[in-house]
Amino acid sequence: MRYLEQQLRARSIAGKAVALAGISAASLAILMPISTEAKTSTDIKIAPADNITATRVDSVKVKGFVRYEFEAKVDSIASEELIGATVLNLTNGKGTSTDIDGKFEIDAQEGDSIQVSFVGYKSKTTVVTDVRKPITVTLDMKTMLLGEIPIVKREENHYLNLIVSDEYGNLMERDKLDISRIWIEEDGEEDYELSPEYFDEKHPCRIYWDYDYGLQDEDGKPLKEATLRIEAEGYDDPVIISVKYPKRNAKKTIKFKHKKK
Repeated sequence: MRYLEQQLRARSIAGKAVALAGISAASLAILMPISTEAKTSTDIKIAPADNITATRVDSVKVKGFVRYEFEAKVDSIASEELIGATVLNLTNGKGTSTDIDGKFEIDAQEGDSIQVSFVGYKSKTTVVTDVRKPITVTLDMKTMLLGEIPIVKREENHYLNLIVSDEYGNLMERDKLDISRIWIEEDGEEDYELSPEYFDEKHPCRIYWDYDYGLQDEDGKPLKEATLRIEAEGYDDPVIISVKYPKRNAKKTIKFKHKKK
C-alpha cells in the first residue's frame, strides 16, 4: 500500500515538471520572434538626407556629331569627324566621348550646356535647344607652333544671323523654327535642313556658313549664294529668302504674319 502511494506521488511530481517544461518551451517560442524582430530593427540604417542625390527623370539621350576642318587644297576647306573628343554636360556633370564616326550620345535636357574638347583644339560650349535634334559641333585648332611650322586657328567668320520675329515683333526661339536650304533639281525641289546655333539672347539663330554641310557644294566649298526656307511654329506659310555668302558676317530680319482669309 505504501509502495503504491510512493509511485503515485512520484508520477504527480513528474507530471508537474512536464507541464512546467511545456509552458517554458511555449514561452520561448513566443518570445523568439519578438527578440529576432527587435534585433533586426536595430540593423536598419537610414542614410542622411544630405547623401540622397536627386535624379532628373526628364533627361534623355541627346545625339551629336563632332568634326574639325582643315585646308585640303588652296582655298579649299574640308572637314572630318573627330574621334575620341571629350563631351561633358556642364549642367549635370555627365560625360562621354565620340566614337570612330565622331558621334556621341549624352544624357541631357533642353537648356543644358554641352562642352566639347580635344587636345590641340579650342573647346566649344553649346546649349541644347531641342533634344530631338542632333548637335553638330565644329572645333577649331588652337594657335601653336610645331617646330617652325605655324598652325593658326581658323576664325569663325562668314556667319549669318537670322533675326526672326512673330507678327507682334517678339523674337522667336530657335526650337520653334525649321530652316532648310532649297534648290531645284531635274527631279524637282530638293532641300537640306541646316543647323543654326544659339549664340546669345539677341542672336538665338546663327548659321556658320563655312561649317554647315547644307551650305557646301559637292567639293566641300561654301556656296556663293543660297535660298533658305524658314518655317515657324504656329504659322502655315513659310518665308523664302535668298542670301549671299557673307564676306565676314551678315544679318537678315524676318517677320512672320498670318495671311488674311
